[in-house]
Amino acid sequence: MSYVDRHLNPGERVVHRTTLHPIIFVAGGLLAALSLMFFAAADLAAIGGVILLTALVMLGAAWLRFANSEFAVTSSRVVIKVGLISRRTLELQLSKVEAIAVDQDLLARVMDYGTLVVGGTGGTKEAFKYIKAPLAFRGAVQHQTELSNRVVVASAAPMPAAQTAETRQERECPYCAERILAKATRCRFCGQTVTPTP
Repeated sequence: MSYVDRHLNPGERVVHRTTLHPIIFVAGGLLAALSLMFFAAADLAAIGGVILLTALVMLGAAWLRFANSEFAVTSSRVVIKVGLISRRTLELQLSKVEAIAVDQDLLARVMDYGTLVVGGTGGTKEAFKYIKAPLAFRGAVQHQTELSNRVVVASAAPMPAAQTAETRQERECPYCAERILAKATRCRFCGQTVTPTP
C-alpha cells in the first residue's frame, strides 16, 4: 500500500495522482548504450565495463527515486512523498495552499514534465523536479480548492429567518436585564446561574 493511501484521513479520498517522469532514466540509458560501443572494440572492453557499471548504478538510483515518489491531491490536502532512506514529505491542507507554480523549458513542455513549486501560507515554498504532467496536477489542486471553498461558503450561509427566530428564543436575565437565550443556564453577561425556560 502506498504512503498516500496509508495516511488518508477518515472520509478523505484521492482525486488525482502523478509520478516522476521517465525522463529520469534517460542519462543512465544513454550511458548504457555508450558502453556497448566500447564493448565492440576488444581492447576497450574494460572501459566499456566501467561505463556499463556506472550506467547500472545510475539506472538503479533512478528506479529507486521513481518507485519511492508519490504526488497526490486528495479531497482536502496536497500530499507529496519523495525518497526511501532520506524521506521528504509535504502534507498541506488545500486551504493553506497559496500558489502552485510550474516551471518548464521547451523540452519539458514537449515531453510533459516540469518542476512543481508548492507555496504555502507563511511564505514556505517547496520545489519538486521532473514531475509528470505538472499542469494537470496544478489543475486538480485548483479544482479541489474551488470545491472546498464552495462547501465553506455554503456552510457559512445565514439560516432562514423563520429558523433563526425559532431556535433563538430570548429573554431578559433577572439579574442584569441583558438579553440571553431562553434555554441558557448561566448569563453570559453577569455570570449568574439562571433557570432555563422551556
